[in-house]
Amino acid sequence: MVMMTTVVLVCATTQPPALWSAPLTFAAPDAPLVASPTEQEVAPLGQSDEYSPKFSIEGGWAWQLRADLDNAGDGRFTHDRGHARLRGRIPLQEDLELLLGIRQQRDNFGFSDMVSPWGSVNTTQFDAALQWQATERWKVFAGGMARWAAEQGGSLGDGFEGGGAFGAAYALSHDLVLGGGVGVQTQIEDDLLIYPIVVAEWNISKRLKLSTSLTTGWANQTGGEIVYAASDTVDIGVSAVFDYQRFRLSDDAPVSGGAGVTEALPVNFFVSVDLCATARVTAFVGINAYGRLKTVDSSGNGVWASDHDPAPVLGIQGTIRF
Repeated sequence: MVMMTTVVLVCATTQPPALWSAPLTFAAPDAPLVASPTEQEVAPLGQSDEYSPKFSIEGGWAWQLRADLDNAGDGRFTHDRGHARLRGRIPLQEDLELLLGIRQQRDNFGFSDMVSPWGSVNTTQFDAALQWQATERWKVFAGGMARWAAEQGGSLGDGFEGGGAFGAAYALSHDLVLGGGVGVQTQIEDDLLIYPIVVAEWNISKRLKLSTSLTTGWANQTGGEIVYAASDTVDIGVSAVFDYQRFRLSDDAPVSGGAGVTEALPVNFFVSVDLCATARVTAFVGINAYGRLKTVDSSGNGVWASDHDPAPVLGIQGTIRF
């Protein structure tokens, strides 16, 4: 009853146009650095129609069901992830916007028939970026990120990673935006990472769209989606995201004070429904097509690694915009 009352109150309030909102994936990506145009004759890459701040609050949970590990004596594990995120888009000038994001994430791992390499992991992330509409067709973006990730019982301060990224995107037409950039990021118990950023926004038809907006602009997540607008309030589609996470292990872990590493490639079918102009809910189901777990010691040397079999993934996410 309380939840229904909250939804009614939110939907009854007049709000500005929505921020871009990606369908949920297991990676649960952050706000994109750019978004493709839909209204302008020559697209200015995500420039707001209104000169006013916009914010969104999002929360969701995703589950990966049991998966067998290949190199752990027939061990297996499950994984679930919950997250909450606040993000905003603040116009500074007519051609300049500030994007802000705050994210809290909790990953719970359950291992069986083996020695557990880690348990639950907490992640806190802050990011900020600027978008400059350099010309009618060009947009330039640059930003920075700070993230702290550690196993429960470990030190978040010892799980720090930071980095920055920059790039540009060009509107070839009303329906096609292409671009790219470069990012750098520190890594827990590893060398500095340099990685590419790919931007592609293609309105294939009036209702069908291809987008790489699932990329955060940071190294830990990148992906794409194909979305079909089944109606004015319902979207369906397919998404794929490569999710890469590093975190500090606790002193009680088998590799004390080292780092844990997870890699995943979930491919999901999703349905998103607009409950009203300011609230959306998304449900998805799919498969984690590839996955790998690894631990490294405090010197960065690999201690244990195992691929795992594909596993079902499902989840739900809600977003409120204001």
